Amino acid sequence: MPVISQANGLLAEFAVFSVEPDSQEKLVEQVIQNIESTLRHHAGFTSGSVICSCDGLTVTSYVQWIDQDSYTTTQPLTDFAAPDVHLFEIFAEEPKGSELSLSSNMNGLINFGIFKLNQPESQPRFVELFREALVMVSGQTGLISTHAHRSLDGWRCINFGHWRSLADFTAMDTNRPFAPLFGEMLDLAKNEYQKNLHEVVYTT
Repeated sequence: MPVISQANGLLAEFAVFSVEPDSQEKLVEQVIQNIESTLRHHAGFTSGSVICSCDGLTVTSYVQWIDQDSYTTTQPLTDFAAPDVHLFEIFAEEPKGSELSLSSNMNGLINFGIFKLNQPESQPRFVELFREALVMVSGQTGLISTHAHRSLDGWRCINFGHWRSLADFTAMDTNRPFAPLFGEMLDLAKNEYQKNLHEVVYTT
């Protein structure tokens, strides 16, 4: 079972695919096939998970690797737009020492807060703000855990939040505790903070 934790020291590839709702199921099949037939046979592969947005518009492959040298990037798939692909490390988590175990029958839903940096040189400052924001969100009703990732190339930061329900997430999102920091964060990055939630449909 894949486990998301800062303590395990694993790197993770986020490959985020955009898709039309009537093609999401077909894309999921191809992403799973790519993991099963190709990625999992490479040395250094640890786990693969596929996560679907509830609105049908995205499919995310989350693949864990032992280190950067063993990493093999996800390739574009037939009939679908190329994904946004980067290799990440976890730089912060709340609660401290928390672990998120992924499975297709897990309780709760996933939220991805995706930020695309305007310049990779801005990532260190953005990470500082992100850490502060996580502390502000910690303890919110319905938040089980949250793990902040930064891409090694400097271009992305993604939060991987685990919520008990859409209602709990919506209550936080309508009165964001990190609002005082958000202006500076948006000066440094394009916000693709996704109000839609996601569910895990496959793990290996």
